[in-house]
Amino acid sequence: MVDRAEGRKKSNFIAKSTVTAGSYCDFWVNNSNYKIAYTDFVGGLGVTGSMAQAGAVTAAPILNIDGTVNNIRGIENGSGVQANVSATDGVELSHSFVADATGSPLFLNTTGTSPVIASLVAGTGITLTSTDNYVTVDSISASTYGQVSLQDNATATTIAVIDTPVLVAGTWVVGIASQFTGTTAGRLTYTGTPTTTVMAHVSITLAPSAGVNQVLSVYLAKDGTPVANAKVTRSVDSTQTANLSMNFNIEVSTNDYLEIFVSNATTTNDIVVEDCLFGVA
Repeated sequence: MVDRAEGRKKSNFIAKSTVTAGSYCDFWVNNSNYKIAYTDFVGGLGVTGSMAQAGAVTAAPILNIDGTVNNIRGIENGSGVQANVSATDGVELSHSFVADATGSPLFLNTTGTSPVIASLVAGTGITLTSTDNYVTVDSISASTYGQVSLQDNATATTIAVIDTPVLVAGTWVVGIASQFTGTTAGRLTYTGTPTTTVMAHVSITLAPSAGVNQVLSVYLAKDGTPVANAKVTRSVDSTQTANLSMNFNIEVSTNDYLEIFVSNATTTNDIVVEDCLFGVA
């Protein structure tokens, strides 16, 4: 007896667009007929569920669903970006930027995992200004100088502690200045933009108010603190005056200020700075 499914050919079966639950499919292997549950057939194919694009809706989709056909888009090279198949059969995206070797490159470590774009630092006499998407580089043509002075000063500088520098007392005359401002208290403040190095010039005449062999020192001070090694010393009697001078290179940044301090390493006798020329250039 031949089982022919109600005596009809398969080509004459009623067509359906879906598979009814509990259905079977038949197949033939080595002259034998078999049947398999539709659910087992689909499971054997390893295809379940549906394919859909994930991620932000504004992203460029890799999956292109075109009706019943699902296309996987290829990844193409773009401006400065290249796509390659990696050694592990993945897709590797990398940049294709090249750092010119003629000068100092801004694009560093181009073969690294995280290449670095270097920042610009203004050197002496240079200013940098970032505006929108460009940087303006300018040279500073203005001269840098300033000066204050004491003449025939009779105001004593009080020495309360032996060998402790204090600010020179007196009313100073403010001289010409550029990128520096002076005060009548003897302070020169740097108002320029870039950090720079200036030479401080000091010529000073001083004497102790009393005593003999008084060891007096003159200091250049920055921001209220005497600068290491910026010091000159002389042993002086109260019956005489001593003239000392000093030239010292010092780095200053915006709003740094310079002053002259004095000390007495022998006693607490006060010091009179009669004359002083203090300038920077």
